[in-house]
Amino acid sequence: MMAAPPPNSRPNPGSAEASIAQFVASTDPLDSLVANGFLDRQDGHYVAQELRTPQLRQAMKYSVCLTADPDIGHFYQEDEEPDTDWRRRRAQTVRDHCSVCPVRAACAELALRESDTVGVRGGLTPEKLKRRLVMERTRLDQALVEDQHAGQQQQARIAAAREVQRLAGQYLGTSGKREKRLENMKNIREAARRRDELVAAHRRAAGWTVAA
Repeated sequence: MMAAPPPNSRPNPGSAEASIAQFVASTDPLDSLVANGFLDRQDGHYVAQELRTPQLRQAMKYSVCLTADPDIGHFYQEDEEPDTDWRRRRAQTVRDHCSVCPVRAACAELALRESDTVGVRGGLTPEKLKRRLVMERTRLDQALVEDQHAGQQQQARIAAAREVQRLAGQYLGTSGKREKRLENMKNIREAARRRDELVAAHRRAAGWTVAA
């Protein structure tokens, strides 16, 4: 049986579907999302929309394309292949590969984020991918902005952690005046505070508890 078509857009903000998708995507590790089937069923498309592009790419390691290694030609129309033959063959491909893929929702969302409408992606034909690109342009543009923002935040956390390490190494190599060592210690505390603020803000945004 072929999978049901994906939704045309993310659920209405404040709806039960939206709240559940946001909670699941922000609190469950990617491995758990895959193991619990959150990226393969119909409502998996809602969860996939809440993930960032690096997470979607990481999810592809669980795909049928990598784990079962099917002939890549199954997903593309051959040169001079009649359209009727291709449509019949790709329907079989969706049944054999995409409908049983544990991350097909993530695959489809990644194709939309990357504007990849060539071949079959996540069980969607090129025609369906192109229609969704048009229908969901506003949502996808916002998702790409959020991807960029998340990447910048991650780089800021990495830079803050490296600064703490640099100052700590500088302190350990400091000799001589006590005033200089005290100044270095003050700088380390300030850098550590900045690092911890960035990490705490990330955890709050992700819905993690303090203990997490």
